[in-house]
Amino acid sequence: MENIKNRYVNSADLYDLDQRDNLLADIPFYLEYAGKQNGNILELGCGTGRVSLELAKAGYFVTGLDLSEPMLEIYKSKINKLPIDIQEKIKTINGNMADFSINKKFSLVIAPFRAFQALTNDDDIKNCLKCIKNHLNINGKFIFNAFRPYKILDETWCFEDRIQWERKDSEKGIHVVKKDCGEKIDIKNQIIYPKFTYEVTDNNGNIEKYIEHLELKYYYHEQIKKLLENNGFKIMEEYGWYDKSKIENGREIIIICE
Repeated sequence: MENIKNRYVNSADLYDLDQRDNLLADIPFYLEYAGKQNGNILELGCGTGRVSLELAKAGYFVTGLDLSEPMLEIYKSKINKLPIDIQEKIKTINGNMADFSINKKFSLVIAPFRAFQALTNDDDIKNCLKCIKNHLNINGKFIFNAFRPYKILDETWCFEDRIQWERKDSEKGIHVVKKDCGEKIDIKNQIIYPKFTYEVTDNNGNIEKYIEHLELKYYYHEQIKKLLENNGFKIMEEYGWYDKSKIENGREIIIICE
């Protein structure tokens, strides 16, 4: 099986089984800001369409960009099952958020569930922010999201395999156990290297394993503010969770900027 960091090339068809709260609580949040901006939306790292589909169903025109072809194929299969009037509101692009050019301006750009953290190279990070700026219309907003470290991260972040969740998929006749592992951490460059293992058991008791290696940049709150401001963004709001609780007390870093 191919291992390409951050693209879910081996387990894209299992991604939607993840029902953790931060993959559910953010959708009303993005719907709210879509309503406030009331225009075209660009989602970076759209994956299987978890957020984009809900935005399109609510009546918004959405462009979803992702580097992972397997994830986009699943997204497209979902689109094909929708009514034509909703299908017409969605465009998908197989592309790199570090370097994209779309002949269109957007009122809202989002990168849900920490997608921005998949960029670990400083030049890619700066170029992504430049691309976002170039694609925002006047008064357009960008919503940044990253996980919030509870403390200064060091080697104690690393951990052995542990069960993150398990689900039954009755449609496919499988039982899936997802394990995560903190393989290593690069403190100097602030990069963590998680590994995900999906153990899939079918109705006959056969077990297959699918492994994904990730590489994610982590940020502290003040770093994010400085990064955004140094790259031409003005911070308008910031929260620690999708209920708009204070950022100091939250599990996430959520920043709305223009």
